Amino acid sequence: MGQLRILSEKDVRSVLDTSTALDLARRTLIDQTAGHSLLSSPSAMSLDARPVGGPKFKFKAAAVGYLNASGIRLLSHPGPTTMNTNYCAVYDHAGYQLSGLVSDHWLSRLRTAAFGAVSAQALVNPGPLVVALFGTGGIASEIAPMLTQALDVKELRVTSRQMKNMEAFIAAQAGDVQAAMRAEPDGHKAVDGADLVVTLTESPSPLVFGGTLKPGAVVCSMGSYNEVDYPVLAEADRFIVDDMDFAAEMGDGGAWIEQGHLTQSTFRARVDALACEVLSGTKPGRKTPSDRIMALIQGMAIGDVAFAAHALREGERRGLGRTVPLD
Repeated sequence: MGQLRILSEKDVRSVLDTSTALDLARRTLIDQTAGHSLLSSPSAMSLDARPVGGPKFKFKAAAVGYLNASGIRLLSHPGPTTMNTNYCAVYDHAGYQLSGLVSDHWLSRLRTAAFGAVSAQALVNPGPLVVALFGTGGIASEIAPMLTQALDVKELRVTSRQMKNMEAFIAAQAGDVQAAMRAEPDGHKAVDGADLVVTLTESPSPLVFGGTLKPGAVVCSMGSYNEVDYPVLAEADRFIVDDMDFAAEMGDGGAWIEQGHLTQSTFRARVDALACEVLSGTKPGRKTPSDRIMALIQGMAIGDVAFAAHALREGERRGLGRTVPLD
């Protein structure tokens, strides 16, 4: 008889850190290039239970070969604000059984940040770098120290709608970010001369515009809406995405298609490489130091499963979480 291990938010936070997250992201992307980490088909399935009194659900499944695990990310929205309702269910390939449920709230933010950081690392020119970070929310808080750990950053410009949010963000990050930080409320000034621009906001309208990026700059769009104006892609020499299907549905890719700039087919034809291919060296991220690069890095279920499987095994080693017998 097996058992199911359930890890809470507190448990997950105790077994994952910045260095581990970056390592898991790199290993998972390399595994994906080799065909060993796989997304389900379709990569996401939705269920709208509102007509019968429930919320909206989304289910995303993946397999991670090097960890010998598969899983399903379970999300509901809207849900209670006082408790976490999202989990990743993990199956161990060795026993063909459900081995755990892992709280996915913070874990998802951590994996998104880690995949963004390692993807950017494979695309930017050598430092020292000036980085413009749009956003001061949860994922931004995770990616800021990752960027300065993975890259040679000399200045991190933080921009948001409210000065108080920027100041609070910088104060909170002071002990973890290994670079000079400054608040820059003017988005155009934040982008001016930046080597890497990262957007992590809920903005419904573009924040980064054509004609503002210097040669060699990288824009890494990670939000769910339209943060980057289409002319930025039109000016880009290279276009990189992490998940072709999701990139064409959500965020800037979905917006550009909805706005009529691209069709599904022309969007796919415009993509030069997947992030995993760049990291693994099977396709180039940039061809020249002056290439401007547009990247859509929004995170994938293989990341959630990889992080959850690692957390489960580390939790078992440390005796963390609750266990439930499986009859």
